[in-house]
Amino acid sequence: MKRVIRFGSAGLLSLGLLFGVTSAHAAGGALDPTFGSGGKVLTNLGVTVVPHDAVLQSNGDIVVAAEIGVNFGVVRYLPNGNLDSTFGSGGVAQTSFSDFFSPANALALQSDGKIVAAGEERSPTGSPDAFAVARFTANGKLDSTFGNGGKVTTEFFNPPLAGAQEAADAVLVQPDGKILVGGSARQGQNRFAPTMTAIARYNSNGSLDAGFGSGGKALANGIGNVVTLGLDAAGDIFALNHNAIAELNPNGSFDAGVTPAAIIASSHGGVDAFQASGQYVAASTVNVIKNDVDTQVQRFTATGSQDPTFTGPTLDYTGQDGSATDGAGAVALQPNGQIVVGGAHFFGTSVFGLARVNSSGSLDTSFGNGGVLTTSFFGDEGVTALVIQSDGKIVGIGFAENNSTGQVYLALARYLGN
Repeated sequence: MKRVIRFGSAGLLSLGLLFGVTSAHAAGGALDPTFGSGGKVLTNLGVTVVPHDAVLQSNGDIVVAAEIGVNFGVVRYLPNGNLDSTFGSGGVAQTSFSDFFSPANALALQSDGKIVAAGEERSPTGSPDAFAVARFTANGKLDSTFGNGGKVTTEFFNPPLAGAQEAADAVLVQPDGKILVGGSARQGQNRFAPTMTAIARYNSNGSLDAGFGSGGKALANGIGNVVTLGLDAAGDIFALNHNAIAELNPNGSFDAGVTPAAIIASSHGGVDAFQASGQYVAASTVNVIKNDVDTQVQRFTATGSQDPTFTGPTLDYTGQDGSATDGAGAVALQPNGQIVVGGAHFFGTSVFGLARVNSSGSLDTSFGNGGVLTTSFFGDEGVTALVIQSDGKIVGIGFAENNSTGQVYLALARYLGN
């Protein structure tokens, strides 16, 4: 139910990131020659791999949540782009929640190094879906102290009308160690049932927090799917779905409105991101003219109104206008207030696309080619996650499909951020 974004007709998927020179002293946006092979990494796991989220560990390791075939997976890379052989099996940890399909959509790190992944226990048509949460130890093993052998599933509706569509798309570890998971739930066997805002909170051992919502679950006909979660110092919870925002009290009850507050912690991933002030940014696609779809970055106030001081440019990752699709797959914020957006440029082929926007909304012309970049692996690829390192380097994570063989790879590229 997540961020698998499909563009165009070439191969499986398409989004995008980067193009640049490789000198060690090159401008921002150049591929980093110290990462992988010339700044790029391709990982073949033998099945289709689609990443959805990524986080950085304090030592610089890159942790990626992905669909690995039909399994729920986490992959960890060393700072140089090599798979971390000490994690899971050769750098890959995976599990399943059913005999059908279990995508991992979101990631969070605990202070003790454990990794929490959230997604969906997807079932065949007509069968219930459920939130799926797994916790892995620092070495990539399922954590036996969490849930049932490291895994938890949560259903928001009772049979016989159980949830036909229930997926988690955001996860946030609170300062007290409790785990917030947000997404959506839709009641099954009712074609008129709305997609509802769904949030669950778990204790550190994986049990539902009985003091939150109704038995640990909060459900409302609110903003639809939750793609980003935020928390203020008082424990109030903020949920985003692109240009819509909702607030919950610490006990899981929904507020009638939103009270602006500084954000002390937020989830990663997706095309929405909280700023520390409580404002948030979102990237989406817009039709510029016939057959020309661009990405647009917008900023919203803490109460969900569009910020009139932000330019909100439309972006073509090649820097040219024309008949192409430039999609948004991920957003990340730099400490200086600049916004990095990744996706794909599709016109016959699809390539990684990246842009950097100043805090005012204008393109950062010192980055790439006037603020935008593209790069290619096979010609059918896109960015679905972004992380920004402490040294300012930018890592784009996505997929790349070899159309000759049909193999879909996990693809990473790292770029200089100066």
